[in-house]
Formats: sequence, C-alpha cells, structure tokens
Amino acid sequence: MTTQTILVIGATGTQGGSVIKALLANPALPPTTQIVALSRNPSSTKSKSLLTLDSRISLLQGDASSPEQIFSSANTHITSVFLVTVHGAPGVEESQANALIDAALKHGVQHFVFTSADRGGEVASDRNPTPVPHIATKFHIEQHLKTVTAGSDMKWTILRPVTFMDNLTPDFAGKGFAAMWRQVGARKIQLVAASDIGLFAAKALLHPGEYEGRSIGIAGDELSYEDAERVFEDVLGVKMPTTFCAVGSVLKVAMGDIGAMFKWFETAGFAVDMQAARREVPEMMDFGTWLKRSSGFRDLKK
Repeated sequence: MTTQTILVIGATGTQGGSVIKALLANPALPPTTQIVALSRNPSSTKSKSLLTLDSRISLLQGDASSPEQIFSSANTHITSVFLVTVHGAPGVEESQANALIDAALKHGVQHFVFTSADRGGEVASDRNPTPVPHIATKFHIEQHLKTVTAGSDMKWTILRPVTFMDNLTPDFAGKGFAAMWRQVGARKIQLVAASDIGLFAAKALLHPGEYEGRSIGIAGDELSYEDAERVFEDVLGVKMPTTFCAVGSVLKVAMGDIGAMFKWFETAGFAVDMQAARREVPEMMDFGTWLKRSSGFRDLKK
C-alpha cells in the first residue's frame, strides 16, 4: 500500500494550519501518513511551531510561484495536495494556481483539494463566475482543474466556503467590515469560521473515494447585520464594534473587489445548503460559538 504524503500549500496561514491540525486530530489519519508543510521561510516561528505538533510533519521551503521546484525538491512522492490561494495582483492568483495544478498532474498527484468560494449554491457555482473579481478568479481556477484532470488519474475535491467570520476583528479593519455589512440592510449573509475549512479538507484528504469529484459548500451561520449584533451582545455582553456608514462607503470604493462583493450581497450572495454542510461536519462553529472560542473578542465573554 502506498504511503500517503499530503502537501499543504499555505501551511502557515489560517486555512493551511487548520488543515494540518484537523488531519492530526482525525482518527482516520494512518500512522504512516506524512504531512509536508510548504513554507517560504522554514526558519520562521510559525513554520517551526508546526514541527512541534507531530513527528509526521516536515517543512519544505518553496513558493507557489515555482511549482516545479516544489515537487522536485520534495524528495518524496506527493500523493495529495491541499491548495488555498492568496488574492494578489490581477491574473497572478489564477496563473499560479493553474501552474500548481499542472505540476501536480505531471508529478502523479492522486488527489487535489482546492479551496474556492461559493457563488450562489451548488448549481449556480458551477456556471456563475459572479461580478466579484476574487470570486470569479476561483471560478476560473475550478474550470482549469476540472478540464486538465478529465480522464486522468488525478481526482479533485473543491471546497466552497463563504465570507469568513474572521473578517470581524477588534481593529479598524474589522470595524470597517462591520460598517459595510450594515449597509447590506436586512439581507442575511452566510458566514464561516476560516478554521472550519480545515475540517472539511481533512475529511476529503483522508477519504478521497468519498469526496472525489465533489464540490462542497461550506457555511456555519446565516445572519443579517442586526442578527449578528444581537448574537454579539448576547454572547459577549457588549455591543459589536463598528464605525460610520460613510467609512464603509469609502472602503467599498477604495477596495474595489470588496465593494463589488458587498454589492453582490445586496442582490444575490451566497446560497450554501447549510444543513448539508453540517451533516458533513457537525462540529462546525456558528457565529456565537466562534465569538467565544476563536475570535479576537473571546476575552470579552461573560
């Protein structure tokens, strides 16, 4: 039996780190499985901290912009890949992801798990890029993944999360996010804790036969701004911090991509089947649980 070696790209980030922790916590993880954590700087504190989690973790120095180097320097056969991309200059995210997919196929990877984004439910997500640039980019990456792997031995799983609860932070950026959310009005927005994506990824990586060829929407809660305010105060005993709506308006103009996303929320938005998602991962956090357990506000809890 081939030993499974899982390459986690973005291992020092929230999603990548959560994938590694979820793999280690999953009782289905075989003792022979190796986890290769890609890091641009293996000597960093974050990178070194990964090594303390388990002896099956190793660090691989590399960058998503050089996929051939990643696979050639791995010194082992990578059987599975988890990829989360980073939004950057126009075209860069897509070109890097596509090159990684191509390299994985060339080097005999058996299963490729990609974090994309929901675009209005399972059916709509398969055909709708949306007018939101960073979400549309993930649509195009999905299309490339499906096209180049058709008829090949490399199987895929696509994870489609919604807006991250983690955008709500105690600092100015978090208050700006809250102000933009308030401008959406009474419409509900679906949210997910970024760390919960790791639970889905781990299940897909450890049970490829059950997850190959599937696109899975991920959402842990669905709230209007007023709903979120109410939960925040009920859980933490203080009002949810925000700023002036005018600041939200300025931010939407200054951050065109984010502005497009909130505009999309007003007319369409995410539509994950939340019951189906929770059947996959029952322990997924709702907003209140995330506030108490993982948010930057957790020290305020009653």
